Amino acid sequence: MVPIVRGRLNLQKNKKNLQNGKDEGSGMSVEQLFRINGGRKLSGGKVSIAGSSNQVTKCIIAALLTNEHILIKNAPAVNERKIAEELFAFLGGRVEYLDEHTIRLCANEVMKNSISRKICQKNRISILAVGPLLHRFGKAYIYAALGGDKIGKRPVDFHINGLIEMGAHVELDDNLYHISVDENGLRGAHIVLPFPSVMTTENLIIAATLAKGRTVIENAAIEPEVIELVKMLQKMGADITMNANRTYIIQGVDKLKGCELRIMPDRNQAVSFACAALATGGNVLLEKIPHDPLYSFLNYIQRMGAEFRVNSEGIFVSSPKGKRLKQSHIEVEVHPGFMTDWQQPFMVLFTQADGISILHETIFEDRLGYTHFLNSMGANINLFSTCLGEAPCRFKHKNHTHSAIIHGPTPLKGGNFRMPTDIRAGMCLVIAGLVGSGPTILSNIQELQRKYDNIVEKLNQMGADVSIIQGTLTSV
Repeated sequence: MVPIVRGRLNLQKNKKNLQNGKDEGSGMSVEQLFRINGGRKLSGGKVSIAGSSNQVTKCIIAALLTNEHILIKNAPAVNERKIAEELFAFLGGRVEYLDEHTIRLCANEVMKNSISRKICQKNRISILAVGPLLHRFGKAYIYAALGGDKIGKRPVDFHINGLIEMGAHVELDDNLYHISVDENGLRGAHIVLPFPSVMTTENLIIAATLAKGRTVIENAAIEPEVIELVKMLQKMGADITMNANRTYIIQGVDKLKGCELRIMPDRNQAVSFACAALATGGNVLLEKIPHDPLYSFLNYIQRMGAEFRVNSEGIFVSSPKGKRLKQSHIEVEVHPGFMTDWQQPFMVLFTQADGISILHETIFEDRLGYTHFLNSMGANINLFSTCLGEAPCRFKHKNHTHSAIIHGPTPLKGGNFRMPTDIRAGMCLVIAGLVGSGPTILSNIQELQRKYDNIVEKLNQMGADVSIIQGTLTSV
């Protein structure tokens, strides 16, 4: 066991050239690059799916609600989990590694109620710690400039307004939120969310567990990861009911206890690997993953002509034999609809499908910018600000580019790109590189490593030819 007590995690640095971060011959920065030799069919392989990064980070923060031990199994070995652990340890919590995928947390020595600017800038997860800190200290301080994927406007207004409705007092001074409660602490409230935001729902549920009285959250998110968080809190002694029409009812309790939980498989990771196989005309076995997290995804690929089977080994997906995938029309919606994190890998499928496909993104207003990379590789994608679909859309008549028409099939060719800060867009470029002829070189790969563990090993097990190299993007 390697305990971390009130400390920060240190990432191991490459010893050669990276000590000063420079290529001595050119004066340019040297970094890790992701090299893909494309044009290979990914067929006959299998891949293990890590635990959900979207779930484990929220569960780490929820451990701040109790002074008893929380044991988390199947925690993914990804950078986003490390960021949450760093936040937990910075506040004074203890993190023990029982093995690579098992951690034990204890917050009984948490002593800080202020989160540093550096940690806030790494990820938006910091905002979830406000509720637990208010319960412990009555005050919390967090910087407004929060990090995370650059996928459109992502203000914390929903979070702040929900906490205000629960009795919090909020002031913003020099980009620092001063959040406090009176001697009565947070109290129950009836909150109707303007949009079923996942992280806002998780934040308010966490805060409501120890609030005085009853909290009702309407128009809330019901994603599987949210339900898993609710199950964890219930194990800790929380009183949470989920009613019809996306409504949670939380009756505050005086104290929460420790628990043990297992992180669900990462459905976004599973979809990414499945799309990589299908886009190259191949197949893959997603080992041990259950049907439930992927049932919606499987329906969409089945419409395009792909095949799948589910058994005790996992889920096997395969391209149609002797034929191309068929065109499709997909609208991104809140769960249980087509997930916003699926549209980027699916975009590569559309470029290889026979016919004209349409995608309508209704969750984020600025999440199709990555398509210019695909067009430079040979895709034929046109973007529109009009709503190309029937789903209710917040962006109608608002001039946001959020719909796409894709003409396929088109051959793709490799290229050199700096990976965007939208992780799923980065994975889209990886899949496009696997499909394309010639090599593709990607920089800024730490963005990909935030949510994908052992990605080189897993893709190569599927039949790819990928590697991590050292260099500069312009020199390879």
